[in-house]
Amino acid sequence: MAPNASLNLAPEFGWVLGAAAFTGVVYMWQSIQVGAARRKYGVKYPKMYADGESKEAQNFNCIQRSHQNTSEQIGPVLVTQALLGLYHPITAASLGAIWAIGRIVYAVGYSSGDPAKRTPGSAVSFLSYFGLLGAIAVVGFRSVTG
Repeated sequence: MAPNASLNLAPEFGWVLGAAAFTGVVYMWQSIQVGAARRKYGVKYPKMYADGESKEAQNFNCIQRSHQNTSEQIGPVLVTQALLGLYHPITAASLGAIWAIGRIVYAVGYSSGDPAKRTPGSAVSFLSYFGLLGAIAVVGFRSVTG
């Protein structure tokens, strides 16, 4: 028989769950944008990117790359947010929501077809993720040093 374990979460942990759900919605929105771009630019599955140097290929590739970049980061962000949320739920939820907002700004900028326009959203996302990493590192350090 498995041991009976329980975890007591602060009521504020609900904000962490809300921020994670918001992140999921942003991710799904980006997925839908890629699907719409596939139809618009005629990029058939299983191709990840459009061939060539045309404006249409550039636009599709920017939209696809925006989603791919979010895919590369979402796992570590959500894990870090959840772990930090066990100790500091409001901080974790806030930084997680800011990360998701940064991904919206990133996607809108990148999807313009001009990769340079992704920079503001990238900065917001990076800084919020760096905040999550720094905060969870401090929690970990404090837990082992007493």
